[in-house]
Amino acid sequence: MGAKFTCGLNSKEHRYISEHIADIMEKLAPLYRHHLCSNLLTHMRNKHIEPTEPRPLIQCPDVVAHAEIMLEGTLPQYLEGIWTHHHLQVTNSFTVESRDTKEVFEGGWGCKTELVLSGCQICTSIQEHRKLVDDMCQHITGKSDGKLACWDCPTAFPVFIQHPYCAPVCLATASFHEQTQWANILRAATQHQSSGLPLDSPESRAFLDAVWTLKRLRGNSQAMVHLISNEEEVLVSIVMEEVMSYLKEEVYQRIIVHHSRRKQAWIKLLSEVYRMARQQVKAAMAVLRRELSLYRSDVERQISVKLQEAGLLQDHIAHTITEDLCEPMLQSLLQTIIPRLDRTLQEVATPICDGFASTWQYFLVTCDDIIELGSKSSSVKDIKKEVLTPLGGLGPGDGRMWQCLNKLELSLEGRAWLQETWGVHSGTWKPLVVKAQSALYKVVDVCAVMFWRMVSRYPCFSLNSSELVDVLCRVKDRVVKHLDTELLALRSQLILEMILHITLPAFVHSVGEKDLSRYDGIISSEQAIFIHPDIILRSILRDNLSYYIQSAMKYSLPQQFVPLSVSPSSTCSSSFVFSKPMYHELLPPDECQHYLCQTSDGSASEYETLTPSTMSNRNDTLANLENLENITPSVFDGGEYIHLIEP
Repeated sequence: MGAKFTCGLNSKEHRYISEHIADIMEKLAPLYRHHLCSNLLTHMRNKHIEPTEPRPLIQCPDVVAHAEIMLEGTLPQYLEGIWTHHHLQVTNSFTVESRDTKEVFEGGWGCKTELVLSGCQICTSIQEHRKLVDDMCQHITGKSDGKLACWDCPTAFPVFIQHPYCAPVCLATASFHEQTQWANILRAATQHQSSGLPLDSPESRAFLDAVWTLKRLRGNSQAMVHLISNEEEVLVSIVMEEVMSYLKEEVYQRIIVHHSRRKQAWIKLLSEVYRMARQQVKAAMAVLRRELSLYRSDVERQISVKLQEAGLLQDHIAHTITEDLCEPMLQSLLQTIIPRLDRTLQEVATPICDGFASTWQYFLVTCDDIIELGSKSSSVKDIKKEVLTPLGGLGPGDGRMWQCLNKLELSLEGRAWLQETWGVHSGTWKPLVVKAQSALYKVVDVCAVMFWRMVSRYPCFSLNSSELVDVLCRVKDRVVKHLDTELLALRSQLILEMILHITLPAFVHSVGEKDLSRYDGIISSEQAIFIHPDIILRSILRDNLSYYIQSAMKYSLPQQFVPLSVSPSSTCSSSFVFSKPMYHELLPPDECQHYLCQTSDGSASEYETLTPSTMSNRNDTLANLENLENITPSVFDGGEYIHLIEP
């Protein structure tokens, strides 16, 4: 009955998908070069204006508290369709390696499979995993209640690893404690691998800009980029998005299989396409990176010769574009952004503030536990180890820490509202939540290491307990002060980034396409390599939207780590009480330029974040707002007060 169980691609389908991947890579290459040149100009101008780089928000600490292997064990594992005993290791760099015990015995320790956890979800019950599988198979209608083989776990304590496009992996742990330990460590590894591309180089910024442009050119209305893992994973996600309808409507329809195995057939098909796409994209990106490495050297030489001239021209174009777009941007803000920004800020900021407040409180409780241990210490022998023991509880396997991090998740009602209002789905907000969780954990880990180092360097271990308590209190004060600074900056950065990611496509669409051909005559052929009006235009749109969101955030977010106060009268499930923000007066286009707030000369500031260093340099990111003589009414009430900036 339905004996033909052919889930693999035939030659025609294989060729179609290969050609689709090749087409994406062919169109990406010139866009990547296009944006790389522009980002190099901005990078070199910023470096010329400010030779010293600001310190990063999160400094990676030396490995102190963790061993080379964070967790390992031999246990039954469901991988590639079968149950076998595997030795699993999670390294301190969150690499997850699986080794079949038989293969290791025959071929040595080098025989391993590295599990890709980017974009994965970890769960510990069949019911939870069934929901994840149902989400993958939403298009499968009719009776399809067959169970997956991985659900026949040989123990009562499974840990499921579900990739959005791959077959599930299941670990059969021996106890509830072991299940919790593995689940938490694997969640930490998933966050680390999924926390997004770094924006610390012109190449990575140019890549994301190029992908954004590529998605718009290919007709993707929700043209934001999924900030996952690495460049290959971002491109593979685009491939899978674009071929999904083809797989559902063409390939899957020819598969003849019993209804109880239809979901397994779909998952197997997705896995094959994902592996194929990943392999081809990886090979194509390796070639493209080599080409761009040589190309970058040539462009940098050309820019260095014409840096000052190019900077002045870039500023002139930005100024002119802003004059032309002043009225459309104002109208877009009034009609598209403002009516929905209040609720958007509520849905995003409420869980983030709650998660940060819980994590901050947990760290303080841990510090107090250390001080209490110090007050009870009667022997100086091994006192360092004894007193600092609670710091080990802040590791990635700690359940209490995960309770704090899980509070960053958006509410079900919030997700539904964001999808209905802005058209965003889990692929948009989920990577940002994961990135927020990962960043929050890193800040706490840095502060734990700082506490450990400061105490360990004190020559206090020949002193009595009261003197030790005094030292611990002083260390706590210094570490908590550092923690407060970092967390306040990180919280603002994450909220801004998430709201911007959600709202920018609608803002760009609302402003509309603009004819930029008028600038062709003033840009020489040499300058045309790295000065692009279309990129300057997008930077202006992003900067103005960012500035406006920051204005709302400044007067809405608490400056302490407390959950946002809930307004019971509001219909919003996660609403909180906003203080009334102040806004600049809406100026007519001919007067707008006189009052523009200037960022760095001609630089695209779209990647600037609210780090402590940049905050202190500005005395506050939005301190100029406080210089207003009169507090104007809330723009959410009348929509009459807006101010634009120019990059």
